Amino acid sequence: MFDDDFDIPDDIAAMADSAAAALAEMGEEYAKDASKDADQLLVFAERAKAAVDNEAVLVAMDDIFSIAHNFKGQGSTFGYELVTLLGDALCKISRPVNNPTLASVPQAVKISAAIHTILHQRITGDGGEAGAKLCAELDLAA
Repeated sequence: MFDDDFDIPDDIAAMADSAAAALAEMGEEYAKDASKDADQLLVFAERAKAAVDNEAVLVAMDDIFSIAHNFKGQGSTFGYELVTLLGDALCKISRPVNNPTLASVPQAVKISAAIHTILHQRITGDGGEAGAKLCAELDLAA
C-alpha cells in the first residue's frame, strides 16, 4: 500500500501497512464499543426528553456530555469522522457550563439518534451523500 505511493524502503512500507491494518482492526473494535455507548446515549437523551424542568435537563445533559465528549475525541481516530463532528455539536449543546435548557433537548435527541444510527450501521468517514444530508437536516456544517 504505502510503497506504491511513495519511494520508501520496503521494510518501512511494511511497517506502515501493518500499522494501517492494525488501525482498521481497532476501528471495528471501536465501533462495537462505541455502539454500546450510543445505546446509553439514547437512554440519556430520552431522560432529557422526559425532563420537566431545566434542573432535570442539566442532570441528563451532563450524562450526554460525557459520552459526546468521548465521541468527539475518538471518532476520527478510528475512521468515524461524522461521529466526531456530531459529537462536537452534541458537546456544545450539552456542556454543563453552557447551561443547557429544555429548548436544547430536541436537537440533542436528534444528534444522539444520528450517532446511534451511524455507529450501529458502521457508516465510516464523513458518511458520503447520506452524511451530508444528515448534517444539513441537523443544521451542521460537514
